Amino acid sequence: MSVYTFHEANAFTRQGMAVIGNPAAICLVDRFPEDRVMAQAALILASPMTSFVCRTNDPLVFDIRHFSPDGNENHVCGHATLAAAEVLARENPSLRQGGEVTFRLNPRYAINADNKFTTFIRGRDISLVMPAVMELQQIDDPVFYQSLAAALRIAEEDIVKPVYYAPRIINYVVELKDQDSLLRMSPDYERLKDLARTPAYAHEGIMATAKAQTPGYDIMNRVFLPIIGVDEDLACGSANCSLLPYWTLRRAGVFDPAKRDFRALFPYPPRLHENMVGGIQDLYIDQLKEEVTVTAQAAYQGSRTLTLIPSGPAPQKGPSP
Repeated sequence: MSVYTFHEANAFTRQGMAVIGNPAAICLVDRFPEDRVMAQAALILASPMTSFVCRTNDPLVFDIRHFSPDGNENHVCGHATLAAAEVLARENPSLRQGGEVTFRLNPRYAINADNKFTTFIRGRDISLVMPAVMELQQIDDPVFYQSLAAALRIAEEDIVKPVYYAPRIINYVVELKDQDSLLRMSPDYERLKDLARTPAYAHEGIMATAKAQTPGYDIMNRVFLPIIGVDEDLACGSANCSLLPYWTLRRAGVFDPAKRDFRALFPYPPRLHENMVGGIQDLYIDQLKEEVTVTAQAAYQGSRTLTLIPSGPAPQKGPSP
């Protein structure tokens, strides 16, 4: 039986604006608890992500492991990594003067050669560098499109074809024909789960996107992850690993071909996005380095403690393609 402190922070906020931010529960440890303990914490907290951040011999390098609300370990999470950087900056304010913090991922879920994410902290702004999944795979199967449209509860004609699958990050990039179509969409989450469990189309998330018609933004995104217990993510960081390559490589004609800077809006809740949004991100893609940088802020919400007792087998990882 052990007591753990969880710091709660909402990622992808922006000071002075009405932004909810995506919540994450961050626990700083000197060594990782047993897997079943971390899974238990995620189930109890039911945060969009519960992450354990383990100190190393280098004060600027940390190991990080993410657990989704269903208790399963998640391979990657941008918003929780950014939230973790905010928690560390609160503990060590000198990091806000241009500090660089590296987070090493669980090697069993490696999504890039270095198996790490780097964050740069400048005041309230935190920049998170992630891999760009350039090897997007075009989907041509008509059965997939029928199933996808039914699960999203939209007309198939609302989908800009082709849809692309992003390996490593295991999601689909789905562009809607316009912003209104994206905002009106009301998915059937049980059908989305069924689609994610279908061996031919196994995935973790649907990254829905459209060219923004809201002034000041380039793209609008909605992310659906019901297979890991998050029906709609308030704002997703790792989505940009596939979304930015999509907009710059596969849909380059929509924006200036030289465009590398984007501003993304997550309209959560979708029907109230003019008054409150889920998240705001400033994005940059470096095609040569195959990297995406997400710059945003995180709002610290406080902390809580849990007393956890190991019991039963550790939950198993959900389906993957």
